[in-house]
Order: sequence, then C-alpha cells, then structure tokens
Amino acid sequence: MVATAAAAPQGARRAAVATEEERRRKRMTSNRLSARKSRMKRQQHVDDLTAEAERLRRENEAMRAGAGEALRPGRALEQENRVLAAHARQLCAALLLRNSQLRLLGGVAGVPLDVPGVPDHLVQLYGGPHQMPVTPLAPPPPLQLPLEIQMLLQPADVMDAVGVLV
Repeated sequence: MVATAAAAPQGARRAAVATEEERRRKRMTSNRLSARKSRMKRQQHVDDLTAEAERLRRENEAMRAGAGEALRPGRALEQENRVLAAHARQLCAALLLRNSQLRLLGGVAGVPLDVPGVPDHLVQLYGGPHQMPVTPLAPPPPLQLPLEIQMLLQPADVMDAVGVLV
C-alpha cells in the first residue's frame, strides 16, 4: 500500500507538470497569434499611411499645376505692362523733344507759339530732363512749317513787296 500511496503523489506531480506544460504551450501559441495579428495590423497601418502620402503628393502636384496656370495671365499682363510703359516713355521723350523744337523755332522766328507743356505727372512717370533721354522709336519726320513762318525765316531781300517768296 505504501507503493500505491507514493505513486499517487508522483502521478499528481506528473499531471501537474503535464498541465503546466500544456498551459505553457497554449500561452506560446496565443502569444504567436497575438504577435502575428500585431504585425499584420502594423503593416496595414503602414500601407494606409503610404497610400495617404501618395494621394497627398498627387494632390499637391495638381495644386501646384493649378497655381501655375492661375499665375500665367498675371505674368502676361506684367510683361504687356512693361512693354506699354517703355512705349509711353518713348512717346513722352518724343513729345518733350517736339515741344522743345517748336519753342526754339518760335523763338528763332520771332513768332510766339502756344506750345502746351507736358503735364507734370506724365513727365514724372515717363521721363523728363532729369532722366536719361529715351531714343524715339523712329527718327522724327522733318517739321512742316506753315508758309507764314517760312516767309518770316527768309531774308528780307528775297521777298517782294507783297511778302511772296521770289
């Protein structure tokens, strides 16, 4: 009977060890499954973030292209404005030159010519004596003076009594 009594605690120990071993194996299996789920979940999150980053990159490219298209008309207007301002400077310089020539001609001829001045705001915007002269687009055509002024410029001995050129 002693042998049976000693065998019972050993059997209980073996059953306890077997149960402990079974619990350990179950825990390991459960941990493996949990780790696999965690890796899969993490990979899905990384894939989602990668897809979102790609979508945002494409959206940014589209927005940049749209911004470039929106700015294009403004750049064209700025270029046109620069061309028009250069043309206005040339016209202002030509007008100042013609006015000066007319005043000089009137002074030489002794005939007062009413030459209106160029408005100050135009001279300030497009040029004046304090700025470098702008070359006109084309050389100015020769002045066509009225016959009366041409007669005044001729020496007296070339005119007859009526004032007609001989």
